[in-house]
Amino acid sequence: MKKTKRIISLILAAVMIFTAGISSSAASVWDIAWADTEEASRGIIMQPGRDETERNFSWYMPEDVTSCSVEISTDYFMMSSEVYEGTVISDRHGSNVAKVTVTGLEEGETYYYTCVSGTEKSDVYSFETIGGSSFSALYMSDIHITLDEEAGNTKTTAYEFADLLTEAKLRRGDINMILSAGDQATDGLKEEYEGLTFSGVSRSLTFATAIGNHDRKGIAYKYFTNLPNEEEGMISSPQGGNYYFVKGEVLFLVIDSNNASATDHRNFISNAVSANPDIKWRVVMMHHDLYGGTLENRESENELLRLILSPVFDEFNIDLVLTGHSHHYSISNVLYNGKTVEKVEDGCTINNAQGTVYMVSASVMRAREDDDAVYSDRIAIGMKEFNEKLYNIID
Repeated sequence: MKKTKRIISLILAAVMIFTAGISSSAASVWDIAWADTEEASRGIIMQPGRDETERNFSWYMPEDVTSCSVEISTDYFMMSSEVYEGTVISDRHGSNVAKVTVTGLEEGETYYYTCVSGTEKSDVYSFETIGGSSFSALYMSDIHITLDEEAGNTKTTAYEFADLLTEAKLRRGDINMILSAGDQATDGLKEEYEGLTFSGVSRSLTFATAIGNHDRKGIAYKYFTNLPNEEEGMISSPQGGNYYFVKGEVLFLVIDSNNASATDHRNFISNAVSANPDIKWRVVMMHHDLYGGTLENRESENELLRLILSPVFDEFNIDLVLTGHSHHYSISNVLYNGKTVEKVEDGCTINNAQGTVYMVSASVMRAREDDDAVYSDRIAIGMKEFNEKLYNIID
């Protein structure tokens, strides 16, 4: 049974649909910035630390640069900054990757930072830590930055993603982080991840990523990311594994759903929950959906993952599971043991749910229409035909 601990407000159905044209002036500015290959080569990403007092940074550097650090301050002019030294690793393809962890952050503070590669500094970026337990997150999936010219090329897809982040931030200035449920890149290439994080907006938001099946096409994801508590995941692979972090009153458990080992995932969740027994919410994020079931040719895959993972989520009282992969959109009823235990309706409130809500976000960059798609009776809210870029804001 779940602990009597909370009220779930399912404002999850408040999906934001975004559509916008690319203005010629904005595109020109982007072209100029993109032509600065030195900046484009860095691919700076800020990811969660173990909790809100930490942030993890990672970026690409030339192969001949062997030192890195992050300078951070509460002053934009960096007059009184602290320096955090990092480690440098080779990606085996001619680039070095910097990995730095910043600690000792305080709640409700604005911080400014610059990434230092040898003697060269990046521009100054900023981010905010949350004060108290409330925060807002931008949840999306299947961004698919691509190097493929026919599919849009890296510069164009990176610009479209940057434009979307700008619009989302203008819509809701309190967005504090991005939850990305996999397939950030199309072929798992370094250049695609550089495009993913080229926008200054992305560098002001904590960017939590799950590994998708497309991310696993290359090995760049492992080098590009700098994730907390990976050692607790007990999963070793060239591309990455599980990790967890705490933000506010939420324990986020990020799972590599390409790995079909129930034992690996159960042990990981057990350890994370044991280390954080008093955290109110438990949210899993992973790439593959379980109950969307809209594509017949993927139902066998969904069924296998349901058999592996659903019992584990039931055992550890997971409140919400955020997924992607199918490029369709759905929110399930409250499910336990694979069955509906409580109905969900658009805008409803559920008190102390004795089960888990499963959410599938459609592709933020590659809308998919399928006239043959069908939803099971476990799905409460679904949308399978749309042409817009789609993302969600979760409070």
